Amino acid sequence: MTGVSQSIAGLDLAIPHAGEFFIGGRWVPAAGDGLFSVVNPSNEAVLAALPEVSFEDVDRAVSAARLAFDSGVWSNLTVAARAAKLRPFTDALLARKDQIGDAWGAECGPTKAFRDAINGIVAPVLYDDAYATAALLPESEERTGFAGQVTIVREPFGVAVTILTYNGPLAYLGMKVLPALLSGNTVVLKLPVETRLVAQFIAQAAAEAALPAGVINVLPAGADASQYLVEHPGVDLVSFTGGTTVGSKILHSTADRIVKTTLELGGKSAGIVADDIPLPQLIGALLPGLIPFQGQVCVAITRLLVSRQRHDEIVGALAGVFGSLKIGDAMDPTTDFGPVAVERTRTRCEQFVEIALKEGAEIAYGGKRPAGLDKGWFFEPTLLTNVRNEHTVAQEEVFGPVFTVITYDDIDDAIRMANDSQYGLAAAVYTNDNNLARSVARRVRAGSVTTNSSGGVLGQPFGGFKRSGFGREMGIEGFREWATSKVIKVNDEGNFLA
Repeated sequence: MTGVSQSIAGLDLAIPHAGEFFIGGRWVPAAGDGLFSVVNPSNEAVLAALPEVSFEDVDRAVSAARLAFDSGVWSNLTVAARAAKLRPFTDALLARKDQIGDAWGAECGPTKAFRDAINGIVAPVLYDDAYATAALLPESEERTGFAGQVTIVREPFGVAVTILTYNGPLAYLGMKVLPALLSGNTVVLKLPVETRLVAQFIAQAAAEAALPAGVINVLPAGADASQYLVEHPGVDLVSFTGGTTVGSKILHSTADRIVKTTLELGGKSAGIVADDIPLPQLIGALLPGLIPFQGQVCVAITRLLVSRQRHDEIVGALAGVFGSLKIGDAMDPTTDFGPVAVERTRTRCEQFVEIALKEGAEIAYGGKRPAGLDKGWFFEPTLLTNVRNEHTVAQEEVFGPVFTVITYDDIDDAIRMANDSQYGLAAAVYTNDNNLARSVARRVRAGSVTTNSSGGVLGQPFGGFKRSGFGREMGIEGFREWATSKVIKVNDEGNFLA
């Protein structure tokens, strides 16, 4: 039913404008009649049936963004003016962070601790950082060179498609959507169907903010409509976060039209453990790189490189922690470890473990569906040992709770194995020797390398090497991805050199 809220089965929460999409500054009924069932990964219950995005919906969204951009209603504003108009949007998002968290938990399975951290801590930091960074970049600057004085102007590309993944939608808005909008682009925000409920709350915040019509349009699209979107001739820029296989297809889709494309793709992050770090400190530093969102994080430390002499104590300690985690319904605030978001992820975890065992790996903990949880997409936190770096499970991204321990001979050997990967998104070094940490970090080929932690660094340029993609998000470098440079030269009379 369009135009009204729809209750979510089992939750004291209503979906705003069920049956409609936010396009061109207003709620419009879905153009098609297909329905998508939103399933709770904790119990496989159907939460709601909502309309699928059709090609016609995509056409309407791109046309609305195109009209808004070409009119200059957004691109002609100053950065300060855009920021002033966007503040009500981010305020409305944060005012709904608990509702969005509940919807996200019900449809994707992040625990309450993870939801609260992303929505209540990370997202506000990224929003503030986006506004601050936008204010730092000059909209134009004067330069003098061989040709005399010129003006360099930063101009937006036009219609930007921002494609988010399901493991932190509110945070990704600060990494992608705000920089795109603050730079003067208009946006078609493409969320995955796994965050179908969350999409409606984000759209509701955009509607409440009363941005100019068409500046932001929200589509929770499936594979076919998403492909149609990235191939759309009205699109000027595509920014994608997700798996490397899909990223490669997007790049092929945009190549023929020479469309600016940035890709933040998969990872197989290595964590190099030096011998000097005490075990309690190591375990405390490692866990945030392992268990959040059941390993469905692109920067998760999935290859743990340890010396042979420390192997047994580290494996034993991690297995003990994994065994102490409470696995259960993501909506239960006491749950430590919820389900994976979709059934195909659990199947993929099972397949990777099966292949690993055939290749000679051993299970230190986990490796199967937990006992007593017959409903839901649950898979135990899994620790594999006797893994070699060339094994399939050490080379391919699982994007689930399957972690490997690999032994090294010395630090040089560890660095070699860390770099022996098709990916290069993130890495970590666990040591109290800062000189060693800096030396290792400079030699590891990854977009970010941290010490005694994991992942990227908030507010600083984030992205990967090799098949982990190209382009950056956050920081000044990330902002520069959203605009292009124009040189303006007003010739002096008689200056024939320019």
